[in-house]
Amino acid sequence: MRAVLFSLSASALYAIFYFSYANGLHELGHKAVASGKLPGVNAPLRTVYTGFEPVDRLLALLTTFFYPALDGQNATLLLHSIGFSGTFGAAWMLIVLESWRKGNSGTVAAYPAIFGLAAQVFTFAFATPLLCALQLGCSVTASRPHAENIRVPRAVLAALPAVFVVGFMVPTQFMVLPAPAVLTVDLKQIAIALWQPWPAYVSILTTAAYYLLSPFYSNNKRAAKSALRWVYAFAFGHAALAHLVTWIVSLTTIVAPALFDARFVDALHPSKVFSVPLPWSGLKIDTVSDGVHVFLRWDYMIGSAGVLIWAISLYTVAHKQILSTVAWPSLLLKIVLLAVVAGPTGAAVELIWERDELVFNETGGNKQQVTKGKKSS
Repeated sequence: MRAVLFSLSASALYAIFYFSYANGLHELGHKAVASGKLPGVNAPLRTVYTGFEPVDRLLALLTTFFYPALDGQNATLLLHSIGFSGTFGAAWMLIVLESWRKGNSGTVAAYPAIFGLAAQVFTFAFATPLLCALQLGCSVTASRPHAENIRVPRAVLAALPAVFVVGFMVPTQFMVLPAPAVLTVDLKQIAIALWQPWPAYVSILTTAAYYLLSPFYSNNKRAAKSALRWVYAFAFGHAALAHLVTWIVSLTTIVAPALFDARFVDALHPSKVFSVPLPWSGLKIDTVSDGVHVFLRWDYMIGSAGVLIWAISLYTVAHKQILSTVAWPSLLLKIVLLAVVAGPTGAAVELIWERDELVFNETGGNKQQVTKGKKSS
């Protein structure tokens, strides 16, 4: 599994970055920055955010990339971005949860902010499979899961959903607000720039919650298990809602096209929203927004595949060690059904949730105590 994940991370260099050069997105993006105008909008591109030129240059480039996904002019890209947002948020909740497990302390998995910022700059597809592969190789929670080493502080579990609302969902909703109807174009650019470090916001807020709230939470295992279930339910709902909205809206253009304005029937058709142009196809894009859609399609597919493969590995290792078997036919059917309902990341959330339930139930002490009691009688 590690080799597959490393390969997925490396494939982003070809399927995303090389393809962006080949199809013309890289050139169009840099031309937009050089022109000082936002792509597709007759408005100036903001180039000063911090006063530190390298950071401002990066933020200007990222704003040029993200603005077409949020200005509403490209309905295809906007709908796809909604689904991607749910996937990224749910995947990162798993990553942050993993970073707080007792068995990951001091390992590379304990520093999600570094990889989160890398995902923002170098893509979700590159950073996430890489982190997952490293976690599989260095963490006892992946190789020898036990109730003690996969335990997460109860204060973190209690705070995590609220932290994601504040650190991820609020900045996301702020930058999605329409301009110039609600925000000025300049303020929307600032909102996009402020959104970029959201993985750091989440890590900082989670750490603060741990230190501030830990004195108020006891080590009650039953309460901690209940809080963990709520975190998984929150992550699953986040992934599933965005996935279902994206697919239902797109499929409605086929089953009930009369519900849409004529110009949206083609733009929101599944063949447009979920198309997968191949890097060797010779595709040339005409606008930055079209190129961003191609970019994000590969970013979504590679990144979410990495999260799902990681979850499958964690799930199967736990079942082999604890139950000595993995029911592959039923597992594969479950993955397919979950992916249809909640997307690949939603399926990953469910698998890791089930892994935790198995480990806590079988190695948490209760079952072992019952067994000892039977033997002594």
